[in-house]
Amino acid sequence: MIKKYFFACCFLIFFGTINAQSTTSFSDLIIGNWVGNGTLFGQKATFKMLWEYELNDKFIKLIFENSFEDGSGIERVMRANAYYDFKQNKGFWFDSRGLMLPISMIIEDHAMTVLWGDDTTEKGKTIYSIIDNEHIKVEDFVFKDNKYLPFGEAEYVKLEK
Repeated sequence: MIKKYFFACCFLIFFGTINAQSTTSFSDLIIGNWVGNGTLFGQKATFKMLWEYELNDKFIKLIFENSFEDGSGIERVMRANAYYDFKQNKGFWFDSRGLMLPISMIIEDHAMTVLWGDDTTEKGKTIYSIIDNEHIKVEDFVFKDNKYLPFGEAEYVKLEK
């Protein structure tokens, strides 16, 4: 009898722990300060992103920056701010190129695909894949000639607060 209770308790603890881990929302997991290395347009690049709750926690704000040297050795830096509404799966992106892009999101477990742009702007997608509590992989694609073409990718590590 004791064996049955022991195994039942172990079963409940094990699967309860798995369920608690899997119910952590993507928005909770992405909050924080991240730095990354990867490529942009075939060149080595560095990346920074800070995700934080904003405006009475109605939105999550992304403060983003990437930097790379172009083929002529000139450093190119692009900065952006975006506001994400995780309840409605939409938002807006504003960047230092002067672009304002509507965004929509598809969230599945520990991954989020952000579709950006519309018929009047450039279009593309960014895929955020949470590897674990300290690592995120990000892949960027532009929509051209009726297909998504990759132009950047990076792996980020979360900085301590």
